[in-house]
Amino acid sequence: MRLIVFALLATASFSALSDSLDINLSNDTIEGRYAAQTGFGEWTFGGLYNRDEKNSSANIGLLATGETRVRGSKLEGGVGGKIYVARADDNELSALALGGQMRLFFGDGPFAVSGYAFYAPGVVTFLDGERFWEVGIRAEVELIKGSFVYIGLRQVRAEFENNAKADIDKGGFAGLQIRF
Repeated sequence: MRLIVFALLATASFSALSDSLDINLSNDTIEGRYAAQTGFGEWTFGGLYNRDEKNSSANIGLLATGETRVRGSKLEGGVGGKIYVARADDNELSALALGGQMRLFFGDGPFAVSGYAFYAPGVVTFLDGERFWEVGIRAEVELIKGSFVYIGLRQVRAEFENNAKADIDKGGFAGLQIRF
């Protein structure tokens, strides 16, 4: 929890340099993410805390990003990797996950659908971990220029050496993203 609070405070102190700040909530979970553009890439810093299960994860990532036009709609995307540290059910892991994200704005309108997936097999999962993955989808609406509200579903799962499997978080959420 301290790591997430620290990351959010550090993010706020660099807001003049940021590209986006994204915060979402469910009944038991808070997630925060800061993203900064750098050339054709995007640095991301994020953290998630589940109060009920006392599970948490934090990550830092670098994605090669870009956008294109698809049949009159805008498609944003990125591929790359994230380094995760996570704690679930008194087990800890670190992992290097590869994956990507996509966001499709229909007909240049304010509505978008996005998704992401990152996976780390056993060869790049350390400490007590065997595997780690995070997947999610969401529907977004741009209320005013650069400000989005959204609802979505996600699953963040860790598998450990003792054959234990733990969902760090699983279920629905609602959030807000602000681009600077």
